Parts: sequence; structure tokens; C-alpha cells
Amino acid sequence: MSRRRFIKRAAALILWPASGLAQTGKTHRVGLGFQVTKAVARPLEEAFIAGLRDHGLVAGRNVLVDIRYADGDAGRLPAIADELIALKPDVLAGFESMAAAMKAKTATIPIVLTNSSNPVGSGLAQSLARPGGNVTGISQQWEDLPPKTIEILRELLPRLTRIGFLLDATFSGSKGIETNAQKSALSVGATLVPYYVASRTELEKAFGAMAKSRPDALLIGGGGVLTNQFEMIVENCRRLRIPFPTVPGVANDTAQAALFLFGANWVQGYRDAASYVDRILKGAKAGDLPIEQPTKFELVINLKVAKALGLTIPQSVLVRADRVIE
Repeated sequence: MSRRRFIKRAAALILWPASGLAQTGKTHRVGLGFQVTKAVARPLEEAFIAGLRDHGLVAGRNVLVDIRYADGDAGRLPAIADELIALKPDVLAGFESMAAAMKAKTATIPIVLTNSSNPVGSGLAQSLARPGGNVTGISQQWEDLPPKTIEILRELLPRLTRIGFLLDATFSGSKGIETNAQKSALSVGATLVPYYVASRTELEKAFGAMAKSRPDALLIGGGGVLTNQFEMIVENCRRLRIPFPTVPGVANDTAQAALFLFGANWVQGYRDAASYVDRILKGAKAGDLPIEQPTKFELVINLKVAKALGLTIPQSVLVRADRVIE
């Protein structure tokens, strides 16, 4: 054997193990579903992908993230679940309604909640501490928000007597959220007027009704229908001069138009959900992983909006704020 041929053969033997490992290295697959449009979902999916990267899962390198959007149509969620399951993912992920559609299609593929209101009440989990089944992830405690939110509204609006509440008719958690809000409104001597909507047309009708009844403030429930129409909601609230609170992490223009923001950071929830994907890919069972609830609710007061509405924010509220927009 010639010296040149020997060197080439030796080099091939040295390089083979490394290339062989690269070829057999596992590339994971994650299916992520949204009810909203791609534009609305962008900060949420970016947070989720960043969360995967925090755990060494780099999209396009060692994990493929397949994303589908229902463009605001809740009726498309089952079809999206079918599409993602057909790709044979290692893990599925989505908010509560999306996860419910996924769970109806598979009992074997692990499902991570990126955001949810009441996973136990909705039947997705047996308990928060031990979900059982194939669903785990993040709960934002939406049902627990109305009491504190209405309490803050009462401090900011001493003459609060009528509160409008936009609720997503396609979201299973809406009824529980409304029930808590009704109790809280009564406790401060206010009337809560719910508006259940399932489309942009119904949302327009709701604002038409509010133009006549003029609520003192407007609450905005969770769900893909409302999330997909944040711009329209903000535009109408500005037009009718109706103050509204929202949750941290929503689109910046919505946050800038809100009187205050209160709750767990919505976008951060998507980033945190990625840690569940990592643990499941490392061998953990979804049913054994406790569903995480937020440990901190953030309060942000918007002095610009308060001034525009002719409101004075009490010092007792300002001192409790985590941040003030001036």
C-alpha cells in the first residue's frame, strides 16, 4: 500500500466516528399550535423557541418546531391537532383550547400547556400536583385574576358601578372566569355585564352595545378570539374612552393603551413552558410533572392613560406598583 493511500485510509478511520455520531444524533420534533394569526403569535412563539434554546434545544439544529395557526378560528383547532400529530412529534404544545383539541386526538403523545386557566376544571388534568394522563405545563390562573383586578379598578375608579366583560365564547374557561368576576363585582357594589363573543362581528356588536350602556371599565377575558382582536379592542376602548386593564406580556400597543396591567407575564409563560418540553425529552412523563402556577403577579400602572382619562392614581396604588408608565 502506498504511503499516500495509507494516510487517506487512516484519516477516514479517524473521522468516521465523529461523522457517524452526527448522523445518528437525535433530532427531536415539537408541534406547537395557535388559535391566533401568525402575526399575533410571533412574540409567543419567539419566547417558546428562546425557552427551548435555554435548555440546549436549538430550532433547526437538534429540534424541529412545527407551528400551525388557526387565524382566530376555534373551529380549526381539531384540524391543526391532526396536522401536527401526523408529523409524529415527540411533544405537542399549545394553550388550553389547543391542548384540549390535541388531547381529544391522542392519549400517548405528551402535551405541554403553554398557557391555561383551569386545567383541572377543563378536564385536562386530574390535579395540578399530579396531572396524570399526557398533559402538563403552565397555568396562568386566569380564574383567580378578576377579584384582585376588580379591587384595583375600584381603587382607581371610586364611582365604579358598571363593568363590561368581554369573554371568548369558544374558550372553555370563560364561564369560570365570569363566575369569579360576578362575585367580585357584587362585593364592590358594581354590576358586571358579560359580552360573550365568538367572532369579530360579534365583537363589533358588543362594542355597539357598550356605546349605548357606557360601562365605567372593561375587563378582557382570555381566549384566542379576543387575543386575535386586541387591536380592534384597543381602538374601540380609545374611541369610547373606556378604561381597561390587561395582563403583562400582551402586544406593546395594547399595554400602552391599558390603564393598568396585572397578572403573570403572558409571554414569559411560553418561555417557561419550554422547560417542560426539555424534561419530557429527557424521559420524564407528562402526567408526573406538576402543573406550574405563577409565583408573582406584576402590577404596572399607566399614568399616561390615567391623565388622558382625567384620573388621579392614589398613592396607595402607586406604592404597590412594580412599574409605572409615565
